[in-house]
Amino acid sequence: MLLSIPGTPSAFRVLQSIQYGTVPGLPPWKERLYLDLLIPDPPPRDPTPAVVYFHGGGWAEGACGYAMYPWLNPLLAAHGFVTASVTYRLSRFAPFPAQIHDAKAAIRWLRANAAEYGIDPSRIGVWGDSAGGHLAELLGTSAGIPQLEGPCGSPGYPSNVQAVVARCAPTDFVRWRAEDEDEPGSVFWRLFGGPGSQRRELARLASPITHVAAGVPPFLLVHGTEDETVPYEQATLLAGALRAHGGDVTIRTVAAGHHNLTADVDAQWGNEPWTELGHEALAFFTERLGAPTRAYR
Repeated sequence: MLLSIPGTPSAFRVLQSIQYGTVPGLPPWKERLYLDLLIPDPPPRDPTPAVVYFHGGGWAEGACGYAMYPWLNPLLAAHGFVTASVTYRLSRFAPFPAQIHDAKAAIRWLRANAAEYGIDPSRIGVWGDSAGGHLAELLGTSAGIPQLEGPCGSPGYPSNVQAVVARCAPTDFVRWRAEDEDEPGSVFWRLFGGPGSQRRELARLASPITHVAAGVPPFLLVHGTEDETVPYEQATLLAGALRAHGGDVTIRTVAAGHHNLTADVDAQWGNEPWTELGHEALAFFTERLGAPTRAYR
């Protein structure tokens, strides 16, 4: 399928349901992991940066199709990036670290298949909103952590990334103690497979802030000051840790913004300010990963 956005440099092809990995131990009809790719058309002459989107939904809901909103992957693909959107195991079926195992397998798969899809394996960015932003942050800080790599596919390729955009995302589960963390069915219970108060070491492992070290990639953090779901402090804590290790980090504070990044807590996610934030992410990835080649084959 070939799509385009008026006024942008290129059209793009949509390649859906490409298998990027498997989950060992599951029945064959449940073990496969899939992603969708958007490929600039015609293809750039030289290998181009890739950016991977991880959807939100409290780790328990959501689908990779969320990335097809026009301010997300289509915007980047229309400006020459190869983009991917990943299905990862949801916490109602598998607790952490299943989600980051799948995310890292997707990054490794992109590198393993870079030549086929015209990707520069040295320039891979990630982004996401809410729970998806958490996975993007964790990819940015936890390269090479054995417990987080997982066995889901493409061994032998690195899972590090070169740029991160995370919006309204959790960063420190140890510092953030949700009131309902010990209630069955709560977000924390599902993510950690039991009462949050009894899973503190797993919570520490899941926290992007835990793994911050020298050499982290550039980060763009977007958060609303009135976020009723993930406290604004979560963004400032991670930003402080990144800066303490020499990291390049920008915080985009949305004054009076709730978890939907608007002043109206009941507003649906979409349109403004999301279109503006999409273009801000495009500028960030272009600057940090390098502009995709505009001369096409």
